[in-house]
Amino acid sequence: MTEGRGNDRGERGHAGHEHLSHVPDATRPAVFAARAVVRTVTPAHGDQLESDVTAFLAALSDGLAEAGCRLVGHVKGSIAAVGRGDLTFHVTALGSAPAITGGFAGMVEEAELTINVIVFGVDERELPAIVRGAWSRASHAVAVWRG
Repeated sequence: MTEGRGNDRGERGHAGHEHLSHVPDATRPAVFAARAVVRTVTPAHGDQLESDVTAFLAALSDGLAEAGCRLVGHVKGSIAAVGRGDLTFHVTALGSAPAITGGFAGMVEEAELTINVIVFGVDERELPAIVRGAWSRASHAVAVWRG
Protein backbone atom coordinates (compact mmCIF):
# COMPACT_ATOMS: atom_id res chain seq x y z
CA MET A 1 0.00 0.00 0.00
CA THR A 2 1.31 3.47 -0.88
CA GLU A 3 1.08 6.16 1.82
CA GLY A 4 -1.93 8.38 1.21
CA ARG A 5 -3.83 5.75 -0.81
CA GLY A 6 -6.14 3.18 0.70
CA ASN A 7 -5.91 -0.43 -0.32
CA ASP A 8 -8.53 -2.30 -2.37
CA ARG A 9 -10.58 -3.04 0.76
CA GLY A 10 -11.28 0.67 1.38
CA GLU A 11 -9.09 0.95 4.46
CA ARG A 12 -7.93 4.33 5.62
CA GLY A 13 -4.85 5.83 4.05
CA HIS A 14 -2.85 8.96 4.79
CA ALA A 15 -2.06 8.90 8.51
CA GLY A 16 -5.43 7.39 9.40
CA HIS A 17 -7.55 10.15 7.85
CA GLU A 18 -10.83 9.11 6.28
CA HIS A 19 -10.93 8.58 2.51
CA LEU A 20 -13.25 11.24 1.09
CA SER A 21 -14.32 9.89 -2.30
CA HIS A 22 -17.89 9.53 -1.00
CA VAL A 23 -18.13 13.23 0.03
CA PRO A 24 -19.33 15.65 -2.68
CA ASP A 25 -16.60 18.18 -3.50
CA ALA A 26 -14.48 16.67 -0.76
CA THR A 27 -11.29 17.20 -2.72
CA ARG A 28 -11.76 20.97 -2.44
CA PRO A 29 -11.17 22.34 1.04
CA ALA A 30 -13.29 25.04 2.63
CA VAL A 31 -10.96 27.78 3.81
CA PHE A 32 -11.53 30.69 6.18
CA ALA A 33 -8.99 33.12 7.58
CA ALA A 34 -9.75 36.23 9.60
CA ARG A 35 -8.72 38.51 12.40
CA ALA A 36 -10.85 39.99 15.14
CA VAL A 37 -10.32 42.52 17.86
CA VAL A 38 -11.50 40.83 21.05
CA ARG A 39 -12.69 43.00 23.94
CA THR A 40 -13.63 41.78 27.38
CA VAL A 41 -16.57 43.43 29.16
CA THR A 42 -14.39 43.88 32.23
CA PRO A 43 -10.64 43.22 32.47
CA ALA A 44 -10.12 39.46 32.40
CA HIS A 45 -7.32 37.34 33.76
CA GLY A 46 -5.34 35.53 31.06
CA ASP A 47 -6.71 32.18 32.27
CA GLN A 48 -10.20 33.34 31.26
CA LEU A 49 -9.01 34.00 27.71
CA GLU A 50 -7.43 30.56 27.57
CA SER A 51 -10.73 29.06 28.76
CA ASP A 52 -12.56 31.08 26.10
CA VAL A 53 -10.23 29.74 23.38
CA THR A 54 -10.77 26.15 24.57
CA ALA A 55 -14.56 26.65 24.65
CA PHE A 56 -14.45 28.32 21.22
CA LEU A 57 -12.58 25.40 19.69
CA ALA A 58 -15.06 22.91 21.20
CA ALA A 59 -18.01 24.94 19.85
CA LEU A 60 -16.29 25.22 16.48
CA SER A 61 -15.74 21.46 16.38
CA ASP A 62 -19.46 20.92 17.08
CA GLY A 63 -20.47 23.45 14.42
CA LEU A 64 -18.18 21.91 11.83
CA ALA A 65 -19.51 18.41 12.58
CA GLU A 66 -23.09 19.65 12.23
CA ALA A 67 -22.18 21.23 8.88
CA GLY A 68 -20.88 17.90 7.55
CA CYS A 69 -17.14 18.22 8.14
CA ARG A 70 -15.38 14.97 7.28
CA LEU A 71 -11.77 16.01 7.75
CA VAL A 72 -9.91 18.85 9.45
CA GLY A 73 -6.86 20.03 7.54
CA HIS A 74 -6.20 22.38 10.44
CA VAL A 75 -7.73 24.94 12.71
CA LYS A 76 -4.99 27.17 14.03
CA GLY A 77 -4.51 30.64 15.31
CA SER A 78 -3.40 32.95 18.03
CA ILE A 79 -4.73 35.52 20.43
CA ALA A 80 -2.31 38.30 21.38
CA ALA A 81 -2.57 41.17 23.86
CA VAL A 82 0.03 43.89 23.48
CA GLY A 83 2.35 43.89 26.47
CA ARG A 84 0.50 40.97 28.12
CA GLY A 85 1.48 37.94 26.03
CA ASP A 86 -0.17 35.58 23.61
CA LEU A 87 -1.56 32.11 23.07
CA THR A 88 -1.21 29.96 19.98
CA PHE A 89 -3.53 27.05 19.36
CA HIS A 90 -4.30 24.33 16.86
CA VAL A 91 -6.59 21.36 16.34
CA THR A 92 -6.36 18.71 13.62
CA ALA A 93 -9.38 16.52 14.42
CA LEU A 94 -12.99 17.14 15.39
CA GLY A 95 -13.60 16.67 19.09
CA SER A 96 -9.92 16.52 20.01
CA ALA A 97 -8.37 18.63 22.72
CA PRO A 98 -6.57 21.66 21.35
CA ALA A 99 -2.84 22.18 21.63
CA ILE A 100 -2.35 25.56 23.33
CA THR A 101 0.95 27.26 24.11
CA GLY A 102 1.82 30.60 25.65
CA GLY A 103 0.04 32.67 28.22
CA PHE A 104 -0.79 36.13 29.52
CA ALA A 105 0.63 38.22 32.34
CA GLY A 106 -1.94 40.18 34.30
CA MET A 107 -5.34 41.37 33.19
CA VAL A 108 -6.39 41.68 29.55
CA GLU A 109 -9.02 44.04 28.13
CA GLU A 110 -8.27 43.80 24.42
CA ALA A 111 -6.50 41.29 22.21
CA GLU A 112 -6.25 40.32 18.56
CA LEU A 113 -7.54 36.92 17.50
CA THR A 114 -6.18 35.40 14.29
CA ILE A 115 -7.81 32.23 12.97
CA ASN A 116 -7.14 29.99 9.97
CA VAL A 117 -9.46 27.08 9.19
CA ILE A 118 -9.08 24.45 6.46
CA VAL A 119 -11.70 21.70 6.46
CA PHE A 120 -13.25 19.24 4.04
CA GLY A 121 -16.95 18.42 3.57
CA VAL A 122 -18.23 21.88 4.59
CA ASP A 123 -19.73 24.49 2.26
CA GLU A 124 -17.15 27.28 2.21
CA ARG A 125 -19.93 29.90 2.09
CA GLU A 126 -21.11 28.69 5.52
CA LEU A 127 -17.69 28.60 7.15
CA PRO A 128 -17.42 32.28 8.24
CA ALA A 129 -20.75 32.08 10.09
CA ILE A 130 -19.75 28.78 11.73
CA VAL A 131 -16.48 30.26 13.02
CA ARG A 132 -17.95 33.59 14.16
CA GLY A 133 -20.96 31.88 15.74
CA ALA A 134 -18.73 29.51 17.69
CA TRP A 135 -16.80 32.45 19.16
CA SER A 136 -19.94 34.33 20.18
CA ARG A 137 -21.50 31.23 21.78
CA ALA A 138 -18.39 30.18 23.68
CA SER A 139 -16.55 33.34 24.69
CA HIS A 140 -17.08 35.98 27.36
CA ALA A 141 -15.35 38.51 25.06
CA VAL A 142 -16.91 40.39 22.16
CA ALA A 143 -15.18 39.97 18.79
CA VAL A 144 -15.19 42.61 16.06
CA TRP A 145 -14.26 40.61 12.94
CA ARG A 146 -12.12 41.87 10.07
CA GLY A 147 -12.06 39.64 7.02
